[in-house]
Amino acid sequence: MSWRRWLRKLAPYLLTLGIVALLLSQIDPGEILRLLTHLAPAWLAVGWGFYLLTNVVRAYRFGVLLNLRHPLDILPEMLALSLFNNTLPSRSGELTFPYFMYKWHGMSVGESAAALILARIFDYLAVGLLFLAFALWQAPHLTPHAAPIIGVTAGLLFVSVLILALTPWLGQWGLRALAWLLRRLGWQEKGWAQKMLRGAARMVETFQQLRRVRVYFLTLGWSLLNWLGVFAWFTAFLYAMGAPYPYPFVVIGATFASLGKAIPFLTVSGFGAHEAGWAVGFGLTGMPLDMAIATGFAVNILTLLSSILFGGAALIFMYKIRARRWEESSA
Repeated sequence: MSWRRWLRKLAPYLLTLGIVALLLSQIDPGEILRLLTHLAPAWLAVGWGFYLLTNVVRAYRFGVLLNLRHPLDILPEMLALSLFNNTLPSRSGELTFPYFMYKWHGMSVGESAAALILARIFDYLAVGLLFLAFALWQAPHLTPHAAPIIGVTAGLLFVSVLILALTPWLGQWGLRALAWLLRRLGWQEKGWAQKMLRGAARMVETFQQLRRVRVYFLTLGWSLLNWLGVFAWFTAFLYAMGAPYPYPFVVIGATFASLGKAIPFLTVSGFGAHEAGWAVGFGLTGMPLDMAIATGFAVNILTLLSSILFGGAALIFMYKIRARRWEESSA
C-alpha cells in the first residue's frame, strides 16, 4: 500500500488527535483528572439515573417506530447501541442495532435500519428545537455571538424538516440508484447484491408506512424527552465534579457538543469534536474557555464509562441470560 493511501486512511485519526492536542494545549490536563477524582457520589448516581431513564425513553421511541407491544424488551439493545456508538470509530456502532433486532427479535434489517435513520433525523430536529427554545429564553444572558448562531440553527431546523418530509422519496431514489449501480458493475445477480436490494426495498417500504402524522408526532415527543434527559445527565455530571451550571445553559452549551459528536468522521466517543463543540457552546453562555474544555473532556469520559458499565451489563444479559432462557423454552 502506497504512503498516500496510508495517509488517507490515517488522516481522520490524525485530525482527531490534532484537535485533542490543540484543546489540551489550552488548559492544564491535570484539571481534567482533578474533576474526575473529586466526584460527588450522590450527583453521579443522579446522572446514572438520567442515563438509564433516557435509554428507556429511546426504547419507547423505537416502540413507536417499530410498532412494538412491549418497548422495554429492547432496553438492552438501547444500552448496547450506546456502548458501541461510544467505543467504535465513526459511529459505526449504529450498525449493531439492525443486527441485534434481527438476532433477538427476528426483525428485518431493512425495517430496523429505516427506524434508526428516522430516529436520527428526529434527534437533530429535537436538539435544534430545544436549543432555539432555551436560547431565546436565555437570550439576555448570552454573549453577542449567540444571535447569528441562533439564526443558523433555525436554518438547519428547516433543512431537517425538509429531509424528514422527503424521506420516502429520497429512499426510492436511493433504491433506484443502488439498483443502477449494481447493474453497471455487473453484480445484480450476485447473492449478496440481491440481499442488499431486498433490504433497501424493505427500508423504503418502512419509510412509506411510517409517514403518518401520529407516528411523527409521537416520535418527536419521545425525541424531545430523550434530549431533555441527555442534558439532565450532563448537568448532573457537572454537579458531581463540583462545576454546577444552570440546566438552561447546559442545554445551550451541550447542543454543539452533541452535534459535533455526531459528525461521522473517524473518532472514538467523539473525542475532539465533542470537546470543541462543548467549548463553543458554553462559550456562548460566558463560561471561561479553560473550564469549558476541561469539563467537556470530563463529561465525555464519564459518559463513555457509563456506556461501558450499562452497555456491558446489557450485553451480558443478551448473551447469557436471554440466550439461556431461549434454550430452556425450546428444550
